[in-house]
Amino acid sequence: MIGAFTGFLIPIATIAFIIFGIRKLRSGDAHGALQGHSVRRFFQYLLLYWLIVVSALGLSGLLGRVLEASTLVVGDKTDLARNLSFVVVGVPLYIVLAIWTRRRFTEDASEAKSFGWGFYVTMTSVTSLAVVMFALHDMVGWAVRVEDFRAPALARLIVWGAVWGLHWWVHVRSTPLASSRVHHLLGSLIALGTVVVGVDQLISGAIQRFWNFGGDAIFLSHRDSILQGATTLIVGAPIWYLYWIRNYSKARRDPLWFIYVLLAGVGGGLLVSIVSASTVLYNVLVWYIGDAGTTEAATHFHDVPAAFGAVCVGVITWWYHHAILEEDRKAIRTEVQRVYEYLMAGIGLLAAAGGLAMILVALVETLTSSSVISGSGATNAFLAAVTLLIVGTPVWWIFWRRISIAVRLSPEAEHASPTRRIYLFILFGVGGIVAVVTLLVGVFFIFDDIFKGSFGQETIRRIRFALSTLITTGAIAGYHWLIYRSERDLMIAGVRGPGLVILVGPKDAELARTISKMTGGRVQSWTRKDDQAGTWSTDEVIQALEQSKDKAIILLAESNGLRLIPIEHG
Repeated sequence: MIGAFTGFLIPIATIAFIIFGIRKLRSGDAHGALQGHSVRRFFQYLLLYWLIVVSALGLSGLLGRVLEASTLVVGDKTDLARNLSFVVVGVPLYIVLAIWTRRRFTEDASEAKSFGWGFYVTMTSVTSLAVVMFALHDMVGWAVRVEDFRAPALARLIVWGAVWGLHWWVHVRSTPLASSRVHHLLGSLIALGTVVVGVDQLISGAIQRFWNFGGDAIFLSHRDSILQGATTLIVGAPIWYLYWIRNYSKARRDPLWFIYVLLAGVGGGLLVSIVSASTVLYNVLVWYIGDAGTTEAATHFHDVPAAFGAVCVGVITWWYHHAILEEDRKAIRTEVQRVYEYLMAGIGLLAAAGGLAMILVALVETLTSSSVISGSGATNAFLAAVTLLIVGTPVWWIFWRRISIAVRLSPEAEHASPTRRIYLFILFGVGGIVAVVTLLVGVFFIFDDIFKGSFGQETIRRIRFALSTLITTGAIAGYHWLIYRSERDLMIAGVRGPGLVILVGPKDAELARTISKMTGGRVQSWTRKDDQAGTWSTDEVIQALEQSKDKAIILLAESNGLRLIPIEHG
């Protein structure tokens, strides 16, 4: 597993290094010229990363053979040859290049601030950290007797642990804080994910052990889930404390920091909670109301312990990172707060929309007397939809109500917010596109059945997914388009400009009404009949009106663009 992981990670790291390196090289100086030292750093640190990975793979492979005597004698000769070649070639070359790099550090103070060094120490630290955590998990599992002893895991822990410890030490002493952000971000993400998995396993394991029906334990397996969770938590908690509590939580609140807190912490925690709560609620509803397909509770509720544990850990994750945001929140409403609220509202809306779409599908199934929906009963599908509505609707309503209150209290600031505009654009834009696509699919099915002479109830059933998606996305897109349009009209109405505007170009009654609302003055529209007439651009017209300080103007639509002519009126 570790070999596959490193085999996947190394090419990705190399590609990323090349892409970012080229970008840095192109911006090497004020004229965009490639600097010699930038080219040198690019290849130097790329080679240094490859050599440390190759050397660590070879050393850990050989040490694993030494720790496991039977493997040393009868092990795979190909692996032995590969590990020896990695050590014989990689270690000496890495030592030489590392010594030369150290000399460069003493000669040039800018070396520590370079992109190449920051990328090298970050990728090496993150790669070794991931390998160490896998190996440590195996060893702690062996210590608590839920895993068998694996000599290769111990070897990786020793070798890669030394690599990680050395680079952490070097990183702290030589790398500026600005270049440490990505390292601390990735380390915090990896550790947070590990802690979340560990807590989930602990909670689900406790339910598996103590949840009995008729005195019989129904969830016990050959491995103790509680110990598995404790093992994972033991591995992740110290790393999370080191990377997040001790370092990244105290870092400057830049975009990367908010990406971690908002997307991974707040958004990720709430999303996990919603999905897991939906799973738990759905299983309960199906057991008591729907068709469980079995009379054995153990079989039906097999996934509930893990889902319930995910609900708990998701809520904890959301609450913790939300509290961090609240601590940093100032008296004024910031864009970060808006991002958080719109993110939460969007997650709740998606869940509720999915539930509504599924209810419509179930309704069509019922009307067409169909009893099967993708292998599940119609009742179960309806219960799944109700579950999503029950879970998603309150989340959307809470945050959308908070947003609406802010809009009423400070309409100008909220209407001008880029976060709000992006949110509205995405919902009515993407929703509109999905609605058009599903409309095309539904119409195609209808015409297809008409031409085949099979139009009937089966046709309605055939378009059930397209129809439900069209109704749901169309409603969402239409609702948010109306909000955007009304706010746009309000913003336009708040602007004043010339008292008289004469439009000379193609006739456009809608544009004339828009200008009238915007300026509060008179608008005359004259149609241009020569071949030099151009077309109107509403955005260009509004921009020209906002910049004009004249009391009367002529806006001339020409083939090469808009022309503004100030005039004297009266």
